[in-house]
Amino acid sequence: MTETGFPSAASLQALAGTCPVTVASGKHKRVIFRHACDAEFCQIAQQWARCSLRKSVWAVAYWQQVRPRCASDHDAYRRLANRWLAVLWKLWQRREPYNEAYHLQQRRLRSQPLA
Repeated sequence: MTETGFPSAASLQALAGTCPVTVASGKHKRVIFRHACDAEFCQIAQQWARCSLRKSVWAVAYWQQVRPRCASDHDAYRRLANRWLAVLWKLWQRREPYNEAYHLQQRRLRSQPLA
């Protein structure tokens, strides 16, 4: 286990209930979101996602891409929070502060679109 207590970004996302879970049985498969989570942490992560739309270029671009495919705003905030938690975990491991310019540069280097 890492110093943060979370061995991977997925473990942090699972605690917050933001990561999708695949439920499969026979020929049927569907993706749902986790209900067994820390509800307060889930609320905080989604509030962070909402607030990030005021300041983060990539968060706005991601929101605009994903919102039309979501059933609700709540679902889209949860997906954005999932992305933010992955970024947070990486920064936590490196002991670095967030830098939007660096994040955008890394996304361009990996030839990923903003969203």
